[in-house]
Amino acid sequence: MTNDRYTKIVLTVIALSLSVIAIQMTIKDANAQTFSKNGIQLVAICNMHKDYSGRVDCADIVDGGRLRVADK
Repeated sequence: MTNDRYTKIVLTVIALSLSVIAIQMTIKDANAQTFSKNGIQLVAICNMHKDYSGRVDCADIVDGGRLRVADK
């Protein structure tokens, strides 16, 4: 009797897990590229100063593709 109950529980867990996997495969993943123009997502990396002076430091790409932080 206990083996039958154990088997039913294990098979139910397996069935539920397979159902979750099947549902996840049908749901489209949301990503940033979906909302971009021409397949390119622009990102700005900036840091506002704590004194709220309005000054913002943002990252910029310079010659050679290096990343530089500049005041704006």
